[in-house]
Amino acid sequence: MTPEDGWMSKGIKEAFDDIAQKYDGQRRQLIPCFDDFYGIAAQLACSDSPTPEILDIGAGTGLLTRYVSMKFPEARFTLVDLSKEMLNAARRRFEGRGNFRYIVADYTSYEFESTYDIVISSLSIHHLENGEKRRLYRRIYQALNDGGTFVNADQVLGPTAGCEDRYQQYWKETILAGTLPTCEVEAAFSRMKMDVPAKLADNLDWLTECGFRDVDVYYKYFTFAVMSARK
Repeated sequence: MTPEDGWMSKGIKEAFDDIAQKYDGQRRQLIPCFDDFYGIAAQLACSDSPTPEILDIGAGTGLLTRYVSMKFPEARFTLVDLSKEMLNAARRRFEGRGNFRYIVADYTSYEFESTYDIVISSLSIHHLENGEKRRLYRRIYQALNDGGTFVNADQVLGPTAGCEDRYQQYWKETILAGTLPTCEVEAAFSRMKMDVPAKLADNLDWLTECGFRDVDVYYKYFTFAVMSARK
């Protein structure tokens, strides 16, 4: 990680610490396809075991994990996030459940302590520079058990500048037409400056390069895409 990347990580941590208490309440208004986006991601989290080991990287408040935990209530979950405040919200969400573990760490450098049947991530990896994305995909591949599944529900860059302009125009018009307070809308637009999404095709190519199979985008709505691959 370069010094510039370190400053970026610090900025991301502070930004998400600040919105931890409001994060879940904002999601439906900031993600126009909320139900499909999270629901399909959870559907793609597959394992033959009723008690799989599941790793959520960039877990935040545990929103995607909540959906996956309804499918695998006895699974063993490890949630990793840079923001302590976001993970504190996840702890409250899953309070009293002993099959959850929480790690405050930068997942781009954290040494995974186990191997997993499923690795999931939502709206996090697009904050990484492209080189970091590729390195992370390789590390995820190594952390998965044979036959394991990786699901990434994230934002992607349009394939052309014109497509990207349409993505952003639609998203901003949708947000401005909603009921979020002006200050929260402005904060959301400000956080966008830390986004570094890659094109969908590039993401799929990088996953294939790692050795993943059955690599595909299983859902896409403008900038929001759900990708999955198997080891």
